[in-house]
Amino acid sequence: MKTTFKNNIHIFWDYEFKEKPDTDLLLKSIFLTKKFEKISNKFLIKVFLVGDLEIKELNHKFLGNNHETDVLSFNYYDGWENGKISNSVELFPGEDNIDELGELYLSVPQISKQAKENNITFVKELSRMAVHGTLHLLGYNHEEINEEKIMFSKTDKILSLMNLD
Repeated sequence: MKTTFKNNIHIFWDYEFKEKPDTDLLLKSIFLTKKFEKISNKFLIKVFLVGDLEIKELNHKFLGNNHETDVLSFNYYDGWENGKISNSVELFPGEDNIDELGELYLSVPQISKQAKENNITFVKELSRMAVHGTLHLLGYNHEEINEEKIMFSKTDKILSLMNLD
């Protein structure tokens, strides 16, 4: 398995993709999201770059959806809401380190497909999904209209800091 890390962000992948993921871009996207949200670098985020089969299996196992998706976010503990940590933090069963935020799983083939469908570069879509997934780890959601507006607005603001256009 290949790995790279910086600022307590660890990226893992174990095979080659048609579109070569830019790990420096991923590190920067997640770092800027944490910085934008004023989140300390002491909090570890693990990122796994995966293919369609693995993302589909995870989506089915944990969310009951039998299809591929672009990004999955798994918090290690309950306690983040809208970028703030509550005073009473509960670790999920099997987790023991409060300084680990959680894991992101990014489907490289799905992100590549979406980039083509939306007529944007793979790099921009990869960055968008990294920011989106990190915001989920920080307790943001888009289940309600007002939550969606907040989360997507934050995503756009963070992406504008990336200067990807």
